[in-house]
Amino acid sequence: MKKSLLTMVTLALVLINLLLTAILAVAILPEVKNVNSLVSKVASAIDLDQNGSATASNGEGNSDQKVSIADQTMIAIGGDDGLTINLKSTDGKNHVAVIKAQLIMNSKAKSYKVNYAALTNESGSAAGQVSQAIQQTVSQYTVTQMQNNQQTVIDACTKAEQKLFDKDFVVGVSFTNVIYQ
Repeated sequence: MKKSLLTMVTLALVLINLLLTAILAVAILPEVKNVNSLVSKVASAIDLDQNGSATASNGEGNSDQKVSIADQTMIAIGGDDGLTINLKSTDGKNHVAVIKAQLIMNSKAKSYKVNYAALTNESGSAAGQVSQAIQQTVSQYTVTQMQNNQQTVIDACTKAEQKLFDKDFVVGVSFTNVIYQ
């Protein structure tokens, strides 16, 4: 008799649990769809695709290529001290920027092996050309322009590097640390 009563109580609790789970699913499912829709809209607004990779911008607001984070490699430009660059002067004072830059490369590009080897060889000629292109580009800007619109400078550096190599190989340039004086 006790086993039968215990079985009935267990069955009743299982049915109640099933009913409450169904009610909970019906109540929450529309909200989950709304949140998913909102997240999709936000992701498209900031130009992310569904699997999380960012688009590389060519500096004009439109994207030339999409390279996932897994397919990107970076190499530091300018060594541990960074690049010391004289900035354009408009106030009669000399201004300098010390920039630690990185070249972001597409490891799936056809020219990756050749260009990466050229950048990392002991002679350093390709790395020197990359540094020089960044220095020439940054030196065209004033300290105010650098401080107020650094992304424009980064985009210009990316274009300069893409001219040096090719658009498939160079994804972009990033400034990891910038000090102005």
